[in-house]
Amino acid sequence: MTSKLEPPQPDEREELQRQIDALRRDLHRLQLENDLLNKANELIKKMGASTCKA
Repeated sequence: MTSKLEPPQPDEREELQRQIDALRRDLHRLQLENDLLNKANELIKKMGASTCKA
C-alpha cells in the first residue's frame, strides 16, 4: 500500500521554491532577533547586578 509521490509541476515547483526562500528569510530574521534579545537580556542582568552592589 505504498503511494508514489509525483514530482511537482513546474508552476508548483516555483511556488514551493518561493515559499522556501521566504521561510529561510524569516528564519534568518528570527535568529538575529533572538540573538539580539539574548544580548539585551545579558546586559539587563549585568546592569541589575551592578546597581544592587552600589
